[in-house]
Order: sequence, then structure tokens, then C-alpha cells
Amino acid sequence: MISAAQQHFNELPLERQKAHFFDVASRALSRWGYDAQSCEITLLNLTENATFRIDCHRSESGRDQRFVMRVHRLDYAQSDSIEVELQWIEELRKVTELRLATPIPGLDGNCIQSIDCPDIGTQRNVVCFTFVSGSAPRDSTDDTESLSKLMLRLASMPDSLTIPLTRGAAMLYDAIGTRGKLNIATTVGGKATTLSPNDERLYRSIGAIAAVLRRDSLSWTPTHRADIAHRIEWNWDATFGEQWNNYYGSHYWDIDSMLSRHDIEAIDRCRDLMKRRLRAFGTSPERYGIIHSDLRPANLLDDDGSLAVLDFDDCGLGWYMTDIAGIVGFMEHRPDLPAVLDAIVSGYRTVYPLDEQEEREIPTFIMIRRIGLFESLLYHMTNADPGSNEATTITPELVAFVGKGTAILARKYVRHHRLDDRPGAR
Repeated sequence: MISAAQQHFNELPLERQKAHFFDVASRALSRWGYDAQSCEITLLNLTENATFRIDCHRSESGRDQRFVMRVHRLDYAQSDSIEVELQWIEELRKVTELRLATPIPGLDGNCIQSIDCPDIGTQRNVVCFTFVSGSAPRDSTDDTESLSKLMLRLASMPDSLTIPLTRGAAMLYDAIGTRGKLNIATTVGGKATTLSPNDERLYRSIGAIAAVLRRDSLSWTPTHRADIAHRIEWNWDATFGEQWNNYYGSHYWDIDSMLSRHDIEAIDRCRDLMKRRLRAFGTSPERYGIIHSDLRPANLLDDDGSLAVLDFDDCGLGWYMTDIAGIVGFMEHRPDLPAVLDAIVSGYRTVYPLDEQEEREIPTFIMIRRIGLFESLLYHMTNADPGSNEATTITPELVAFVGKGTAILARKYVRHHRLDDRPGAR
């Protein structure tokens, strides 16, 4: 449940929230031996956590220092569970060739520093990471920026007009775009393209990264094994928990979710079918373990073709196929999605085998992830800020578009998936 401190923080205006995070970041710098007066603090991203780029000059060494600081959200991960995340990153650094942002110990040797926050009556955990060069990769058919510009234009109009318009836009895109004749980019002056050789290489690379993470998870025994239970878990209740879920209790069926009753019922039917399929799929250790859970391109950095993996903040126990679903988050509507998934699976299999039932259930995990992302937008509609590769402020128009699109995808899932299409089913 939401703590009193988090509730108080949520009620602050966005600018006050940002000022709070800047204050915590400034005061935390001394824990790593830096003077805030001689450092430049740049906000990179603000969603649940606040992520800053820090540019400092350490007088005793005479060298400029650049690193990244994460000021943690409340009610999510405590020091013991954050330690599991940092251990896994260190394990991956030692045994894989992945490019990673690794934790930096403070002056006292601890990577996690707790900073008093008297304005909200609690403490926040702060962690610093090495700076990794590059920019978030985007393929040639990415329509996020164009869609965001369209939604920002609509945001100046009354909700009574824009909400029906954006729902209609989602229906139009589904009716035409899924046959490959329309891309969101074309509706706002862009140029639609198919999956290019460069795009295919990108998704093969990300698929291989997901497989490396799975392979290491299966062999890794963390020192603080018991603390994994304190981390967030990406099980069924992560998205569909009746009272609480991993999206701060936001549910697609909430009365203010911007979905019609018919759309909510469509997602209900999809949820019920997915639950029965996953009951058959199971949670054996070969299919369920520690995952990144948010392996979308926004959490990668591309430096001349070399991809770095960032933001393990959401890592925890879950189905390994969730990491494949995470790669295509907010891309589920694209007409070239099958080609994207083919590239991802092809790259995955260069590192780790994927059995037939796992591949068959990828659409299930994509649909669960899509519903969760919609719930995340519902929660963040008033408290997110654009940052690195976060396209825009989350407006009601954007949420309405994603919500309608989610209901459309749910109806398609029910049409195309049955319980008897599993291997060996009768």
C-alpha cells in the first residue's frame, strides 16, 4: 500500500516534486566526496525514480568526474532488496561481456546511501552508477516522437473533444495500420518504413541480451538470496492483483481509467484466457527466475553499435519471457511486430534455446505487459516528466489512445488464442 510519505509526495505539484529530488541529490553528493557547489546536476529522467547526470570536479585529483545518480522511489525497494539488484549487476560485469552501468561505493564503502527527507518525513535511498556513453537506440519505424507531438497538439483542446478523437485514432490505426498501409508517423507527416537490415540487427542484439540475462540468472546464487523475496515480483498479481499491483494499485478497470465498459469487459475476457494459459505454462525454475523486466530500448544505450544495459531497478523474480515482452512495450500496435519478434527470437536463440511452448506464449506475455503499461500510464498521468527518450508528459490524450489500443489488442488476443492450441492439447 502507499505510505503516508508517498501519499504526501504524490499530492505535491510536479515542480515541487522535482525540487525535492534535486535537493536530495545535492545533499547526497557529500556521501561520495563531492561538493554540490562544484557539481552540475542534470535531470535525465523522472518517473518513479529521479535519475540525474552529475558532472563534478574533484579537487584532490584534479580530474573531472561524470556519473549517474538514482534517487529511489518510496514504497518499492528497501536497502536489502536494492542490494540484490547491485549484486546481480556486479555478477553480470564479471561473467558476461555486457556493457553495464556499475554501482559506485560511497566514502564509507556502501553503494546505497540513505538521505533524510524532512519535508516528507522519511528517507530516500540513493545509488550512483558509472557513466556509460551512448544514446537510446531507435529503429527506423519508431513512431513515438510523432505520436507524442500529435497528442501534445490535442492536449490544448477540451477533454470532451480530444478523448473521443484519440480513441477513434486508435481504432483507425488498428483498422488500417495492421494491414501495413498506415503508420502513425504518416498521419503526422512522417514516412513509414518496413523493418530494415539495421532494425533487424538491433532487435537481434536485444534478443541476445535477454538470453544472456536468462542464462546468468539460472546459474547465479546471490549472497543475499533471502532478500530476493523482498524485491518486487513479476507474477500474475504484478498486473492483476485485486487490491494492489506493481503499478501502485492502478487498475485498468478503475472507473476513471478512460476505458468504456465494453473495453473493460474485453480486457476481462483476455485476462481470464491468459490466466488459464499461464496456469498450464507454469512457474518451473527453467521458466521463472530473476529477470530485468524492463528491457525496452529506452533502457539501453547504443554507442556505435555496442549496446549497454541500464536500469535494473525493476529486476526481480518473473517469467523469462517477460523480458522478450518488455522489448516491444508500446510497440504492440505496429504492423511489423511479427518481423520484430522474429528478429528478437533469432537473436535469443544464438545464446539460449527457446522451446516451442515458450515461443507460443510470447503473445501472452506481450499482452500482460501491455495492460501493465496502460496501468502505469494511469498512475503517472500527473507525476511524470519528459526525460531521456521519454517522449512527452503523460497527457489524458496519450492515456486514452493507449487504453483504446489495449482493448483492441485484447479482443485480437482472444480471437487468435485458445487453450487447445498448446502442444499436446486435446
